[in-house]
Amino acid sequence: MDRIGMDILAARGGNALPQIAPADALGRMAHRFAPAASMALGFFCFMPYPAIPFGTSSALQIGNMLSVAMLVPALALTWRHRPVYLYPLILAPLVISAVKASMTGSDDLDICFKDIIMIALTCLTLVVTQLYAPRCGLQLITGIAAAMIVHAVVGLWQLYCFSIDEFPFAALYINQSFLSVQDNSKVIAQYIQRPFGIFPEPSAMSSSLAPWILFWFAELCGIVQLRQAPARWQRVLFVAAAAGGFVLIIISGSGHTMITSAGLACIGLLAFRNLRATPRTFAIVLPALVVIVPLILWLVVSVMSARIEGEYQVKGSWDERSTSLADGFAMYAQGDVPTILFGIGAGLTPGAMWNITKVSAVFSVLLTYVYETGLIGALAILAVSFHLLRVWRASGLSVAFAAIAVVWLVGIMVTTSYSQLLPIWIALGWLTVWPAVCTSAEPEPAVRRRALDVARPDVNAQPRRGTWTAPAELSSNTTSVL
Repeated sequence: MDRIGMDILAARGGNALPQIAPADALGRMAHRFAPAASMALGFFCFMPYPAIPFGTSSALQIGNMLSVAMLVPALALTWRHRPVYLYPLILAPLVISAVKASMTGSDDLDICFKDIIMIALTCLTLVVTQLYAPRCGLQLITGIAAAMIVHAVVGLWQLYCFSIDEFPFAALYINQSFLSVQDNSKVIAQYIQRPFGIFPEPSAMSSSLAPWILFWFAELCGIVQLRQAPARWQRVLFVAAAAGGFVLIIISGSGHTMITSAGLACIGLLAFRNLRATPRTFAIVLPALVVIVPLILWLVVSVMSARIEGEYQVKGSWDERSTSLADGFAMYAQGDVPTILFGIGAGLTPGAMWNITKVSAVFSVLLTYVYETGLIGALAILAVSFHLLRVWRASGLSVAFAAIAVVWLVGIMVTTSYSQLLPIWIALGWLTVWPAVCTSAEPEPAVRRRALDVARPDVNAQPRRGTWTAPAELSSNTTSVL
């Protein structure tokens, strides 16, 4: 049985792996504080401000420090059947690219090593999510929901303050990893006037929030079910967070609004197809179709039309973004053989882009990684993609999983260039352990049943010699993680 199949069994109980008893004080600490720590992790990873300056262009966020603190007690626990190999897989091409830069006589090796250190620290959030989400996934997304409501409230207040040419809470935006909000606060308030909550800018905000808006909408519609049942107040919190986050994305005028809306439409259509024809269903669906959906469409069309017609905003955002992607590819493709194979070098893309095109960066997390690590990095991305495809297959080809993964992918590919955003790594970690944190409630046609059979063995079959069978008295809530 493969790793994903073990994830499903561990979460379902029955023939599940037994819970690993903590062997020392670190393990007991992890068991005791994991729920509260997971909730704090979800909240503070979505709060990139304020941060402690680190070097000349980096900073330590509260989420970074929490990730390190939570990883320490997790060292005492089993890491089996968790896809933590993705962490070194992502970092290895960056190290190889730095070695290549040193062998070719680059003068910016200090930039390479600083970039590797910061990405290694940032990606720890991926590992911590993989280790804690199967047991404390409900607490994790509860913290995320609370943070999203804070962003929505701040975004609405920003929208009001922009009308009087003021930028609120400017002193809070301290993080030199991102373009300075404080230095540009007057321009943002007087000319750009696009709210983005407590994030560096609208694109970073939408890339961070969109996957979770889709997840909560799918959970609300019954498309997916959390393995830990939420309490009533948590469901209310999730609905408020999804609604507030989606409204914030719309009024920000981010181009990510369109892909987020498309994902919500796919999930909504699937939910509508699965509805039963009852008076209660009619009472819920009719107001949604007559009032809510037209109102959302009107708001999306109004905001996006105003932004498209605004020459300053289009020229300052979309055109520059598309130009940076094309120029970055041209710069990489015209390199020598070592550059094609091993990339420009970790952290060296901004300087190289500025010297050639006078553009400060390639506005993409994913493409920047490819240009800096070359074909070796592209192979690492393919390996991560293969793992996600296996998870999708094990989930029964879930439409919700596919929609969330596509929205997340568009966010890191063409929407934001900030790899220091911890929410994008939490989302990746959640997707990699999807079968252990939630289950699809979609109908299972033949193709889904065949996919699930790979990871769900026949419980009536006799075990083969040498295989371990769990005792029948195991609790249904046991896991193989914490």
